[in-house]
Amino acid sequence: MKKKLLITIFAALLLGGSFPVCAAPQDINSGTAVQTSAGAAVSNNRDAQNYYTYGNYNWNWAQTVNSYLYENQSGGLTRVEYIDGQIVAEDYDNNFRLCASHSIPMELPLWGGFYAGAQYNFVIFGQKNPSENNEAEVVRVVKYSKDWQRLGQASLCGANTIVPFDAGSLRCAEYGDYLYIRTCHKMYKSNDGRNHQANMTLAVRQSDMTLTDSYHIVMNSSVGYVSHSFNQFVLTDQDGNIVTLDHGDAYPRSIVLMRYNSAKAGGSKFSGSVSDSTLVTFPGATGDNCTGASVGGFAETANGFVTAFNYDGAGGRGTREIYIGYTSKNGLNSNVSKITESSGMYTPVLAPTGLDGGYIMWTDANGVFYYARYTDGGTIGVIGTADAALSDCQPICHNGEVIWYVTANSTPVFYRLDAAGAVSMTIAG
Repeated sequence: MKKKLLITIFAALLLGGSFPVCAAPQDINSGTAVQTSAGAAVSNNRDAQNYYTYGNYNWNWAQTVNSYLYENQSGGLTRVEYIDGQIVAEDYDNNFRLCASHSIPMELPLWGGFYAGAQYNFVIFGQKNPSENNEAEVVRVVKYSKDWQRLGQASLCGANTIVPFDAGSLRCAEYGDYLYIRTCHKMYKSNDGRNHQANMTLAVRQSDMTLTDSYHIVMNSSVGYVSHSFNQFVLTDQDGNIVTLDHGDAYPRSIVLMRYNSAKAGGSKFSGSVSDSTLVTFPGATGDNCTGASVGGFAETANGFVTAFNYDGAGGRGTREIYIGYTSKNGLNSNVSKITESSGMYTPVLAPTGLDGGYIMWTDANGVFYYARYTDGGTIGVIGTADAALSDCQPICHNGEVIWYVTANSTPVFYRLDAAGAVSMTIAG
């Protein structure tokens, strides 16, 4: 990928926030979720917070998140998981007994992700566009009620995309009536004959499911563009800012935090200039997929933003240790600290419990589970161990505890981290 290309490709489209409008797409297998009487679904998500391994591409990039947990309107928990081409939603009581199961239809062939909003649930689907057809639907955002009645959709067409969600992840945030989606895509062929990968951002107005803004063209980091972008995070902070985190291997070759300048969260537009801060700059050739790192967590605190990642310290193929990063809200000044002294550490996750901090958690190659409290400022407490595991299920706060679940060709095992710092487990009933 040439830096010159980042400015010249698609020059005619360089209008921040522009996106093609497609004709109303046909729904594919759309419909209301079906309640089932089966028991809890079996899956295998243990250690899925780690980056993707395929052939010689070892731990270079993330993949879309398959496992989710949220507090439902009955005061219990709902598990949503994409399993072998199927979407399941299971309601549990506070004793982790299964109360109801639902099957949500796949509407397009590619899984993007799920988001539990304050009022609605959202599922994001996609499909390939190998012919580079600007009228082809590539991303569909479907809105559901909390009892899984389908309420509407928003579609993104063309969008310089041949494969959505490729070599990266998808995460969402909301503010007021707006849903913000940060993901990635493989783009139309450039004039070097290659299909490059980059991040992509969408804004959807929830009330009428209108796609109000999108950024998917080739540009540079001054407007939030990262290529290649191997992992994507987004949040809306207490000041109404849209803040993102990307893991880049070229432009820029770093873990980079970006805060959008031109618009606040809750508005129809986000695209425009950003202020950015680099946590780690990776050595090595521009565009070398191997950076020696993987990012696993991004959270807000009262005065800044905390990032969790592992890194081999050299941008190569060595064994990795755990780092925590902190970026101040005032000035976006970043620093990182290594918090382990032994290698072979898997991708960490963050479990925020409030603006005063939360927990950083990780496992090692031997399956040992570690955790420590982090505070505003990025400092951590004593590192402990427990009989536990991690998955791609983001831990959440529920009834004063941090809760997540793990499967290993099994039904869920729920882990609880209480206010005293003790970890326990319960097998789903």
